[in-house]
Amino acid sequence: MTSEKPDIEQNDKVIITNESSIVFNEEKTIELNNRLKNDFMSYCFSFLHEDEEARQCIQIVWNKYLECVGDVAMLSAFFDTLPYHIKTSVLPKYQNEIIQWCEKLFHIHSHALLCSTYYSETFQRVIRYALKPNQYKKAIIYIPMDFDPNLKIDLTSSLSNIKFEHISNKTSHEDMIDINRFEELIKRDINDSVSYPFMIIANAGSALLGRCDELKEIKQICERYNIWLHVIGDLLGSLALLSTIKDNVNISCDSLTMDIMKLFGIQNLPYLTFFLRSTTDINETDEQNSLQRSSHPLDDFILHSPSVSFLSVWSISQRCSNENIFYHMKQSFDLANLLLTRLKQIKTIHIINDEDNHETYTYQRICSGDAPNDVLPKSLVIFRFQSDNIAELENIDNLTGYLDLLNLWLFDKLSHQHPKINLELLKSVHFQISKPNEPIQNQIAAHALRFAPLEHLLDVIDENDMQLFLDDIQRFSDILIATMTARANLASTVSKYSNLLSIPIQNWAGIGAVRYIPSNINPTNMDEISNYEINIIQSELARQLQTNDSAFSLSGGGTDETDSLLYLRLGMIRKREDLDILLQKISNVGKEAESSIKYAEDMAEKIKAGIEKAEKDLQDENLQLLAQDGLLRQLPIVSNLMSWWSPAPSASATATKGRSFDLNSGRIESTEDTYVYRMQIRRQSHHAPTHNDTTSDNSDNIINSTDQKTNE
Repeated sequence: MTSEKPDIEQNDKVIITNESSIVFNEEKTIELNNRLKNDFMSYCFSFLHEDEEARQCIQIVWNKYLECVGDVAMLSAFFDTLPYHIKTSVLPKYQNEIIQWCEKLFHIHSHALLCSTYYSETFQRVIRYALKPNQYKKAIIYIPMDFDPNLKIDLTSSLSNIKFEHISNKTSHEDMIDINRFEELIKRDINDSVSYPFMIIANAGSALLGRCDELKEIKQICERYNIWLHVIGDLLGSLALLSTIKDNVNISCDSLTMDIMKLFGIQNLPYLTFFLRSTTDINETDEQNSLQRSSHPLDDFILHSPSVSFLSVWSISQRCSNENIFYHMKQSFDLANLLLTRLKQIKTIHIINDEDNHETYTYQRICSGDAPNDVLPKSLVIFRFQSDNIAELENIDNLTGYLDLLNLWLFDKLSHQHPKINLELLKSVHFQISKPNEPIQNQIAAHALRFAPLEHLLDVIDENDMQLFLDDIQRFSDILIATMTARANLASTVSKYSNLLSIPIQNWAGIGAVRYIPSNINPTNMDEISNYEINIIQSELARQLQTNDSAFSLSGGGTDETDSLLYLRLGMIRKREDLDILLQKISNVGKEAESSIKYAEDMAEKIKAGIEKAEKDLQDENLQLLAQDGLLRQLPIVSNLMSWWSPAPSASATATKGRSFDLNSGRIESTEDTYVYRMQIRRQSHHAPTHNDTTSDNSDNIINSTDQKTNE
């Protein structure tokens, strides 16, 4: 007995020592983790030291993630270290908690729920879940025309027993499903020997334009032919914003996928897929299926996926209130609705995704049961500048292309003035730009502006920002109307000016282009010299006009490939009357430039003639000097002997004198008086042309007196 007691005490001491070391290691690990995290974030922020706004935005997004999600990476790493049979025991509890929370949150009744990190992974799981076993035919998946082509390629490469069929829509929009066409395709494919109708993917708020399919009618057709209906879109989560909703209301589909990262405004969240149709329903309707599936067929998918996906959702369910979760979605829907309402008051703005002004979509379009008659919210707004109420609109060549240029200019201005709005330019959007009573086949491709606040994590736009944004839309629209009117009337207005010529140009959003023709040039008969003079005066015009007005710019080429002459491009104007002001300014400055260039050319000719005359006079004087001094004095060595024997006179009457050219008198004169009187004598000719007649006798006296003082 006595020998066992020390051993027990010794073991106790060892245990105590181990426990203290474990506590010490945990504290040290926490401290190390915090230090590494701070060092890493500090290094990342060091690249943003000059951009304080971007630094604040990143900090806001990160703080929101920590507040709502927390550090789930540690829990995920711990869960992944567990044995597989332990995971299967732990997962059902948290999976049921997530399903119950999502059901209360979104008012969606589902039998199973799947969290996926990647979008393509979501579709793969849904297709594998719904595929009929023991089916050797290829499964046909019907999709709208705007379905992501990259996603389609990814799915067909991953699943060999499927194929896609596009549903064309000639009566409505391309991103919406034509129900009649859908049923025609089913009847065509139902008796096919190599494929069978399997699934249709519909939209409840399409990704690009935000449109919504008629899910109730599509669901009825799918039930009739035993086809799986999968729905995607941003409006699927909007049921959560309704104040009251009955228990029998549900989305009309078999499964749906929503992007909660966009709905919650929290980064790094997974895609949630709800399965409203259970596997038992598939087994009952499938006569060839003899194998019963397990009660939880998705558990295996979840356990083989990164656990951080479902743990992130579970962490949010434990941390955040509904008000915090839905703030981003509600704020985004309110901003889109506010912009939509205000844009309707601007006559020159055409709203593309406004249901063509025919009807208003409600929740009865996408929900089954006693669905409320509330209007579906707008997740985005797509608009475009367009005006048909302009006289002589037919004078504008390629009107559709010109309107695209104006919308591109509007996008550049709004994006520069309001970066927080996060506008997006759509360059190939199909929509109806003609009158509402014309057929839908008249749609053409055109530019448009897209506002989608739901797609951005930061909620930094308030009502004041939106009001300033709308004021600028109205102001810029007035500029576009004035510019568009001026472009339509440019040719007729330019014809009033004898020296101006209208030049048609493409890919220019401004008024157009004009060319100044000097008065001494006939536009119908020009040569290389005339072209040179025209280009010189256009360059001079651009230089002078751009110093005070940015509406002018210099360019060349025109629409004719053989035209190499320069011209002046006219930009945007604020008022319709500004066109006459610009043209008058070009005409006046052009005449002044023409006079200046003509004077410079005349003076250049006079200087050239004076130089030639001075050279001739100097040559004559050199010949006279040679004849007087003799030939011997011109030889190098002999001239020195001659000068020593018989020195030359110090001042010869025939000594060579320099020449000067007087710009005022235009006369070539000798420099003899300059050396005699130690000053330059000015003489004014009554017949000499002058460029500036402001010189007076007093100025001559001042110059002479100044030279005299200098000489003294």
